[in-house]
Amino acid sequence: MLNSNLLSSTELYDELLSSPINGTKSRGVYNPMQFVLRLRKDIQHELNSLSPGIHISGSLSDNQMQAFSTYLHETIHWWQHVGSNFGFISSLKFPAQAHIVHSDLKSLLNTTGAFKSIAKYDKLINGDIHVNTILNNWHDIEFAGQIAFDPTRIKSIVNNPYFECWGHSYNIMWASSIWTLGSTFDEEFSFLPKIKEWEDEFKKLREKNIQGYYYGSSNVIPPIGIRAIYEGQARFSQLQFLYGAQGYKYDLNDYAKAGQLSGIYVEAFNLFLSIINEDAPVELNDPLVGLFLLICDIATNPTNGFPFNITNYESFIISNDPGYRFCNLCKEIRDRYSSLKYAIQNYSKEEYITVSEILAKSINCFSPYESSSYILNWIDKEQKIIGLLKEESDYKFPSQNLPIRLFFSKFLRFQEDKYKYPQIFCWPGMHFVEIKEKDLDLSEAYLIFEKHKALFIDDINGDIYHSAIRGYTDQQVDETLNGFFAWNSVYDMVRQWIIEAGSFRFNYEWLSSKYTNEEMKEWASKNFETSFGLRPEDFKIL
Repeated sequence: MLNSNLLSSTELYDELLSSPINGTKSRGVYNPMQFVLRLRKDIQHELNSLSPGIHISGSLSDNQMQAFSTYLHETIHWWQHVGSNFGFISSLKFPAQAHIVHSDLKSLLNTTGAFKSIAKYDKLINGDIHVNTILNNWHDIEFAGQIAFDPTRIKSIVNNPYFECWGHSYNIMWASSIWTLGSTFDEEFSFLPKIKEWEDEFKKLREKNIQGYYYGSSNVIPPIGIRAIYEGQARFSQLQFLYGAQGYKYDLNDYAKAGQLSGIYVEAFNLFLSIINEDAPVELNDPLVGLFLLICDIATNPTNGFPFNITNYESFIISNDPGYRFCNLCKEIRDRYSSLKYAIQNYSKEEYITVSEILAKSINCFSPYESSSYILNWIDKEQKIIGLLKEESDYKFPSQNLPIRLFFSKFLRFQEDKYKYPQIFCWPGMHFVEIKEKDLDLSEAYLIFEKHKALFIDDINGDIYHSAIRGYTDQQVDETLNGFFAWNSVYDMVRQWIIEAGSFRFNYEWLSSKYTNEEMKEWASKNFETSFGLRPEDFKIL
């Protein structure tokens, strides 16, 4: 039977460093600023009762299968952030917001002194060049993420004095994230997109008053954002897994009755059906479900500015915004490629490559498969990237920009396997159960899943630990985890310094229950001091 207590997961969490799983009804959550996957205790108990490896049909209880499906749902959220082009760029916005203004923050300390917050200082004493640079860059990046997450948020954002226009915000988020990579791996931008050329081109759009690229421009938003696309992709993949694992005895109507197809989880699918003029299918292996998941995959992998150079500046918004991409792909199926409604029959690599290239070409962009292929050239030829992946293989990263190094290495490893097995990452629910006529077996799929588990996950006590990685010592894993979250705390403290009123907060209990609040405060303060030469208590609170 279907147990809704084990099936449900929370909506993708887009807020800051906190632990939304505690004290709520959420079964699972992925936090893109923490880079942590959390599962509720009852889910963990069921998963801990499973032995690692492949299980034969009938060997698992319904509760175990449903608990694993929730774990899969949250793992897919990790994949969306580490493995898709949009997810990767938007995940880098948190470190980028700190790195891109680091020199201005240091200059501000030297010229004006230590005060908090910078946003409040700007209201009191307007005109400082460093303050202006810091706040404009921080807000531009923030606005871009918020608009992509839920386009309706632009209605309030346009009233913010730091908002210039939609195109400018997207330009700054992409350029800042790529700059963060370039400062570590490609200072000359010899293989990364040539962001130094972008400003002149966007200036031309601004001077021509092209919609979306000048101050005061009107905005036409898509009816959907990345949040709904991510949740639809994760939920339907989760249900495809259950469909096969439970012997094909439940259909979409059954899952709807169990409360699994409502709200944000079905918003993208309903829009897909509405645009292509189709009724909802009944079975989870229906070609329409496969096509929907493929459209989600293409929508979340824009290529106009990353990993390729920008090919069309005027279409930068609509070619990179996932909501626009999703809608335009659906319209292409309705208007030009109706035969593709039935194209996904075997959920195979061949179907993935063929259909994705047709659809990507129809909206004038490269396909995700072409994107992965392009990135493989970096892996094969670029010495800095070869060196980075040696660090990843040895699991020993230098402390300098450790989160950037670790996250980029995982993105690159993801591209390697997505090129080999695109069908697994597009339709994981179909490939984690044994079905006939598949082009890979369960043992291959299992190894891929193990390789690409979320980096950080909580245990039964809510403490964060590094997911088990075979072949590495506890010291290697602990050094990486500790270094990653030391940097993560600095990113959070910088965010507070720039934008939040009042004293610094040290709410890091989500990270570990083994230390007192005072110990966590001292840990975060030392991390901050290492970066800026001052401790939080040295700041004047405005």
